[in-house]
This record gives sequence, structure tokens and C-alpha cells, in this order.
Amino acid sequence: LFTVPSVLVNCYDQDRRLPSIIPGDVAGGRAATERLIRAGRNRIALINGQDGLDNPRDRLRGYKQALASNDFSFDPHLVRYGNWEPSSGYAETQILMDLPNPPDAIFCANDLMALGCIEALKDRGKSVPKDVSVIGFDNRAPLTTLHLPLFEMGAMAVEMIHDIAGGLKSSHDQLKVECALVERESV
Repeated sequence: LFTVPSVLVNCYDQDRRLPSIIPGDVAGGRAATERLIRAGRNRIALINGQDGLDNPRDRLRGYKQALASNDFSFDPHLVRYGNWEPSSGYAETQILMDLPNPPDAIFCANDLMALGCIEALKDRGKSVPKDVSVIGFDNRAPLTTLHLPLFEMGAMAVEMIHDIAGGLKSSHDQLKVECALVERESV
């Protein structure tokens, strides 16, 4: 039986038959939320990706960890679920801003939803970051965000494949790569 060395990038199989390299979404969610706390914000919302997926679950976990570590109470009304598209960032921001006590900061689980969020805030006459700070995730737009290290994950996968092909067995079946904070003008 001939097998081809394989490594999964930005995903994994549930049975862990193949090694994988994924972003550190829990730490990224925590870093994003802590950055908003450091900016002096005290009512921080999260517009997350689709419920039921690993990335949104882990980013929510990091968000909750940051709130708890900084003595903020978790308010489930401040967590909304979008579909990764700007239109859902826009729609969910409208819902958040209609709350009796709206947020003064919004962490969006990707930059496309963050762009929709910023557009909704501007349509309401809100200034970013003066009135509401916004942070994204994946470093695809000109705002404060967490860098999704796709290049680094790919390079690590190539190195792992090379090791596997050379007969080396890895002790790690899953590696997580840090998502670095990229500072811009939205916080």
C-alpha cells in the first residue's frame, strides 16, 4: 500500500489520523478582546462566525476568557452570529446598536464582517474608533485585526511533509500557530 505524506492546514480531521496545523483561535479571540479592554472599552460585543464551527467556538472561548480575566461579566446579548460576509456584519451591528445599552466596542470574527460593521456604524453617525472601536480577524482589511498566519502554516506543513517523507515521526498531531495583533486605526 502506497501512502502519500499529508498534513492538513487550517483544518483537522476528527479522528486525528493526519497531522494538522491550525491558527490559535482561542488565544486570538482573547488578544482581540484584551486589546479592546486596553483601549478603555467596557461594553464589548462579538460578531462571530456561524455557530457550530470550530473557529467561532474557539474565538468565543477566547473572548469569554478575556472578559473573565478582566472582571467583566459575560452578556449573551452582546454575542451575535454572522456568516463571514460584510452584509451579516452590517445586520448584526444594527441589532447590537439597537440594544438599550449598546456596545462601545465590537470584535468581529473576520475582517469582512468588520467592514460591514464599520459601514453600519457610519450609517448611524458613529465614528470609528472615537465612538465605537472595531477589531477584526484575518488581516484582509485596513483595520486593527489579528493576522491569520496562512503563509506560516503552509510553510510548517511543507516542513512536516518533508520530515514525514524522510521517515521522522512527529510527536505533535496538531500544531497551533499564533495570530499576531496588527494595529491600525479602528481601535
